[in-house]
Amino acid sequence: MRRMATAILHDDDLANDAVQETFVRLWRIRWRLGLMKDPQGFCIRSLRNCCIDMLRRDKQQQKIMYAKTSEAQIQQYDNDPNDTEQRYQQLEQALARLPQQQQTIIEMKYVKLMNIHEIAQQTGLSETNITTQLSRAYATLRTEMSKQTTL
Repeated sequence: MRRMATAILHDDDLANDAVQETFVRLWRIRWRLGLMKDPQGFCIRSLRNCCIDMLRRDKQQQKIMYAKTSEAQIQQYDNDPNDTEQRYQQLEQALARLPQQQQTIIEMKYVKLMNIHEIAQQTGLSETNITTQLSRAYATLRTEMSKQTTL
């Protein structure tokens, strides 16, 4: 069981916790195990479900930590009006460094307030391509802005 948990979780400590949690769950329903057609399969399925629960919990905790960190950063910048102006200038510089097509798509989306479908019709690109270009632009802008805040 431990080997299976390690394969799913990729962490020995978490795997040990998952096996222990599974045994606790099984102990609580021990009277029903004798009534099952395949108790061994049920045990394996229970372990798998426990591992998945642990992964989901970990992912949720990461989202919460990211949200708290982002909120703290926003509050930090909201307190200083001069800093806001500086961030705005940094954003303009980062936008200027984007490829021309990404700049055009960003302008259409946020200045002209067009949706993806309208942008695709006007540019002749597919909606998937527009979404991809926007994702790449956002990633580039995040990287540029984080570089400038650490300097």
